[in-house]
Amino acid sequence: MQNSVNKNIDDIDRQILEILMRNARISMTELGKRVHMTSQAIKNRLERLNELGVVQRYTVNVNCPVYGFKTHAIIKLNLNSQKQLHLLDYIQSNSYHIIHFYQITGTMAYMIDSYFLDDEELQTFLKHIQQYGAYEIQLVLQDIPLDDYESV
Repeated sequence: MQNSVNKNIDDIDRQILEILMRNARISMTELGKRVHMTSQAIKNRLERLNELGVVQRYTVNVNCPVYGFKTHAIIKLNLNSQKQLHLLDYIQSNSYHIIHFYQITGTMAYMIDSYFLDDEELQTFLKHIQQYGAYEIQLVLQDIPLDDYESV
């Protein structure tokens, strides 16, 4: 499947995706100017990329610290095998804390990228998580935005 999708994507599509990853709020007219196409042609390409599954969803990236969520934690979890469904239910019920939830390779099975109002709220979350398996936690000190380095 992936090879067939890659064959359907050209350099213009790649340029469009790069620009959108840096600024998803750009107008179709401005995007068209940057890649030398009409706004209607850009709209058609985006619809095709959506149909191909390359573009999956449009979303808002909330600045969590500004919004009030001051504690940013990366939690890796080595799951007890019988607890997977219970973990997924718990994650679903606490999804307002979770930015990304990944199944990963290595000694840990899952990675949770999450925000909390404060350390106390994080500790409460960790007390619940420990019933599903052993965890490691790293606190994020600083987010270094890559969109300041626009090369397109």
